Amino acid sequence: MSKLSLEPVVLDSQPTSHLTLGASKINPDDEVVRIEHCGVNVTLQVDAENDRVASNIGSDAKIAPEIAELFGGIDRTESFYVYSLPSPKKVRPAGSVTINPLGTPADKLEAVLKDREVLLHPIVERYDLGSEVVEFSVTDVEPYEPTVMVGQGTEFEFETDSSTPAHGSDDAGRSSGWDGGGSGGGGDDADGDGGGRGDEGASINIQPTVPEKNFEDDVAGLSEVKRTARMVLSLFDSRVRDAVVESYGREFADRGGGMMLYGPPGCGKTLISEAIAHEAKYETDIEEEYGDVVFLEVRGSDVVSKYSGESEKNVEAAFDQAHEIASGGFAVLFFDEVETLIPDRSDDNLQRHERALTNAFLQQMNDVEDNLLVIGATNMPFSIDPAATRRFPIQQFIPQPGADVMTEVWETSLGRITERDDVDCRQLGEASVGYTPAEIADRVLGSDLQRELVESVALDDRDPIQPDTEYLLARLEETEPKTVRQYVSSVMKQAQELEGFPEMKEYVEQQAQELGMLRGGGES
Repeated sequence: MSKLSLEPVVLDSQPTSHLTLGASKINPDDEVVRIEHCGVNVTLQVDAENDRVASNIGSDAKIAPEIAELFGGIDRTESFYVYSLPSPKKVRPAGSVTINPLGTPADKLEAVLKDREVLLHPIVERYDLGSEVVEFSVTDVEPYEPTVMVGQGTEFEFETDSSTPAHGSDDAGRSSGWDGGGSGGGGDDADGDGGGRGDEGASINIQPTVPEKNFEDDVAGLSEVKRTARMVLSLFDSRVRDAVVESYGREFADRGGGMMLYGPPGCGKTLISEAIAHEAKYETDIEEEYGDVVFLEVRGSDVVSKYSGESEKNVEAAFDQAHEIASGGFAVLFFDEVETLIPDRSDDNLQRHERALTNAFLQQMNDVEDNLLVIGATNMPFSIDPAATRRFPIQQFIPQPGADVMTEVWETSLGRITERDDVDCRQLGEASVGYTPAEIADRVLGSDLQRELVESVALDDRDPIQPDTEYLLARLEETEPKTVRQYVSSVMKQAQELEGFPEMKEYVEQQAQELGMLRGGGES
């Protein structure tokens, strides 16, 4: 296994199925190699090249540009590993493939691919037939892998779409996604609808807001999260970054692509994101260096569309709008439900347009500028593509609060009521362990309580309610916590494989045990 520092030379003439390396980097008998980058594994035929030539080009490898897109783009901070494979037959065979031949006779293409046991990838492929180089778009493979091998038993389905551009057209350079011409960054979709850079055809509009929620008054507990957020924001201060680089090296000053908040629902991920923007605006020198700080919130459900290709355009439009809004200042771009935008591409149940959406989001994250901080929030980190976690290198678990934090939740939620001597927020906090902050705010202290308090003051035949501890405990007893039980029940099976998220794994297992959802716990 070799570890390479990849600065790929991308050549239009380079066959997509090939990787060119200096001869010293591979074993002499290697026909194919598996390359790993950003959590994605791709298998390619390997061609040896004179090391002196390889050295002269200042690169360890030459690949086609479409191959780089399989990794969501090349991340210069991540290593590139090359593993020897004894035979192409070790690659998973394709049960079926769907191809847009892009003008090549379908019967001829099928015969050649089967006869030569070609390696295919979900991109616009460029293949040397000997007499000519042809291009065709692989729009689906079953089962899904970044690389599959065509065999005699592979079933072919051909789709013809005259408007899908071949490589070399205006949109093809942004292709290599699952829609045959646009999922990598705004080209055509699977139905041939035109695309291109910008928000043409997009159905999303982001409105900037001034962040009002803050760490001090609105976010209870979570001291480690606050500390990490302040560290991230400090790296946008050029003086701090320069000092870190000088003292410890550039890797310690790297902000990466963004920050991910994960954990059970209703525990404050959206609130924390706005508080980070508030911190950037009022508690740092970011406005002095960049300009006005704004908060941009995007829900994953607002991006995803049932129309082919539109989700990718919405992702591109969201980033384009964020870049434009932040051009004269600084923006915190927050994606809620981010798992809907970057689903794991290795999931066999994923549709091709969902994989295209992941490709599109990863490509946009490669181009995040210095005046933009991207934050993603998810309840389902185990469903996210591994390459996406590399774009969010700073990951923070937002747990369900204990008694101390719930006490603070009552203190911040009750407003002037907490000034009363007959309200014991500590007692309320201990009694509400098991609830999420959102449940307290919405179900216990929500509109029903507001109506009761207002009516007790407004109606002449009633005495004003005295919202003391006993009254509030009675309201609490009228409800029961539901969010955590429903959440743990829905994710318990997936959480067994949460090796990359140990805090989440431990939390789910502990809650399942306490709620009697594990064997021996009193409930199946």
